[in-house]
Amino acid sequence: MNNTAQPGMQQNPDFSVDEREAVYRAIFTRRDVRGEFLPDPVPDEVLARVLTAAHHAPSVGFMQPWDFLVIRSPAVKARVQALYRQANEEAAQMFEGEKQSTYRRLKLEGIVEAPVNLCITCDRKRNGPVVVGRTHIKTMDIFSVVCAVQNLWLAARAEGLGVGWVSIFHPVVVKEYVASEVI
Repeated sequence: MNNTAQPGMQQNPDFSVDEREAVYRAIFTRRDVRGEFLPDPVPDEVLARVLTAAHHAPSVGFMQPWDFLVIRSPAVKARVQALYRQANEEAAQMFEGEKQSTYRRLKLEGIVEAPVNLCITCDRKRNGPVVVGRTHIKTMDIFSVVCAVQNLWLAARAEGLGVGWVSIFHPVVVKEYVASEVI
């Protein structure tokens, strides 16, 4: 890695070389984990640090449209996994031949095996219809949530936690499930 300053950029005196390298190490070694989760619970103080990092993500207009729902209940995780399985079967049918066979062999979730799940939502109505920075690009709230997920993922990596992103769900069904206050 090149540690020299770019023209017009200052070296950051707040970070030592080792600290800066640690940030890049977390970025470059981050991986999506879908298996081999340890059954050990995630200590509350570790989860709090990871969630705090997520809450410090850049957010357009400081709208912070995210909510992080912590799921530890085996029954709730089983229900979420059932929602995933339904959508996953539909997804598999979208592929043909060898692509479908390949898709079916993939391990795409670890919902029940993971000691804790996070349901990360985006409240697109938070702060009203007009938000600084979202006046013309209406998806900036979604981009803000993605930044929060990235912060969470990198903090989890630094804490030695595995994270997987399960996106094979029907958003409306998950929203109804969350709204039913089962989580």
